[in-house]
Amino acid sequence: MRIEITEDAVAYRAATESFLSRDLLRHTVIATGIANHVERRQAAGVRSRFLSVRAADGAVVGVAMRAGGREVYLGELPTPSLRPVAEAFAAAAPDNSGVEGIVADAEAFAEHWCALRGTERRELFRTRLFRLGELRFPAAVEGGPRRAMGRDVALCVEWSEAMHIESALPPPFPSPSVVRGRVAAGRWWLWEVGGRPVSLVAHQVPVGGLARIGPVYTPPAERGHGYASALTAHVSHTLRRNGLDVCLFADLANPTSNKIYRAIGYEAVHEFANYVFE
Repeated sequence: MRIEITEDAVAYRAATESFLSRDLLRHTVIATGIANHVERRQAAGVRSRFLSVRAADGAVVGVAMRAGGREVYLGELPTPSLRPVAEAFAAAAPDNSGVEGIVADAEAFAEHWCALRGTERRELFRTRLFRLGELRFPAAVEGGPRRAMGRDVALCVEWSEAMHIESALPPPFPSPSVVRGRVAAGRWWLWEVGGRPVSLVAHQVPVGGLARIGPVYTPPAERGHGYASALTAHVSHTLRRNGLDVCLFADLANPTSNKIYRAIGYEAVHEFANYVFE
């Protein structure tokens, strides 16, 4: 078993595409991260590292990444590789501040990292990955959906930052240039009431026939009216109508979001944990 790290997203995609496609749902974050780098939709000037674990015959048997200065994100990895993966990232990205992955793997990586670096770990949040089953639209909700446009970029950035702060997500925040590019690509939506935006739902670049919803945000003053539920259902329907499977993540500490996603037809698949190193 050997570990390779590259900054070349194009080469990494070619090397890992077959492995990722075996369980694209679990690897949705890594797959979209690669696609955003290949399409140059990531913030400029921040180094990213893509890791693969290879068996003796050269076959890829595990993946992980550290994209855009964020924390390490783990894909499927052989259990014996977790310590050497932590060692590889400690050498290549010693400023890494956390890890996210399937609960057991994230816990093991965090333990190895802290032993190597002499730091402590703290669980920041847990999420549940859902995939869309039979879509059910909520009861009539006032207002309607529209795609975000150039004039909405500042609002989308503001709400994205508010969501990160409210959810205690680690930096960096989505940059205006990244949001502008994704709005221009038609992947950000707003729910309006009387011409006034009241909720935001976006989706990531589709990869391999799968699209992931997120971010989803409604300002506190606009909550309780079903806007996010209605808009999530609309965007999910639009993606499915275009022949895509759909998934999303929900914060386990937010029972409201978990409830509304189940209500419109999403089914739980995996649980993930995020640890910060202090």
